[in-house]
Amino acid sequence: MRALLPLLCVVLPASLLAQSASPKSVPARKAKPFDFTGSLGFTQAGGNANAMTTQVTNKLKYSMAGWSVLQDLAFYYGEANEKVNTNFWNGGVRGERMVAQRVALFMASRYDRNVLQGVENRFQQGFGVTVAAVDDSLTRLNLAFGGSFFQQQLSPGATAKVSRAFPAARAAVDYRRKLAGAAYVQQTAEYLPAIGDTATAYFLNTESAVVAPLSKQIGLKIGYVIRYNSEPPIRNSVQLRTTDTFFSSGLTLTF
Repeated sequence: MRALLPLLCVVLPASLLAQSASPKSVPARKAKPFDFTGSLGFTQAGGNANAMTTQVTNKLKYSMAGWSVLQDLAFYYGEANEKVNTNFWNGGVRGERMVAQRVALFMASRYDRNVLQGVENRFQQGFGVTVAAVDDSLTRLNLAFGGSFFQQQLSPGATAKVSRAFPAARAAVDYRRKLAGAAYVQQTAEYLPAIGDTATAYFLNTESAVVAPLSKQIGLKIGYVIRYNSEPPIRNSVQLRTTDTFFSSGLTLTF
């Protein structure tokens, strides 16, 4: 026993010193249950030509215990010489449930309206799986696969090859890359090929955005949206164009 005393005199102080010198565990930062981003842009010109454009967008996400509810809205409106040249609505609600690490199942409902493309009202109910292929401090890449069911009402005088109700498959990608500071670029795209009698028709929707922060919660956003319909309606014997594009710039608010 006496032979152990010198060893204890050395080991115990060293052990106590190591414990006091070890870093304290830092509690993990709690994820925010709410995430909100909204943007607003407005342009008006007068004189020899009168024009006005307005765009309003928002995205809201609520997360709790493996569940997430997402809501988004985009509205673009424009006039030139007292004639409407843009009137587009697109919004939806989506519920997600994590079933494995980086894998979630979702159900969604969407609504869009684009009178100038011959669509008075269009509803979409969808389902599928989302995989977070890349998720680190700089890059986020989500892939989604599933299906949708469309119901649409065309504007007066318009007819289309695509029936008023039809199913479609869906594949989508959501890529976001962080730049210097809080700036980032984001690219989303979805491909919706019709199934069945309208199998030759498909939709392709993309959005490109660059956001540069002006402060912690306010930033400047530049965006470009493409809406492609391979089988656009015919209105009053005139074939409508397949592609609509929307360029926007404005302030964003995030919290």
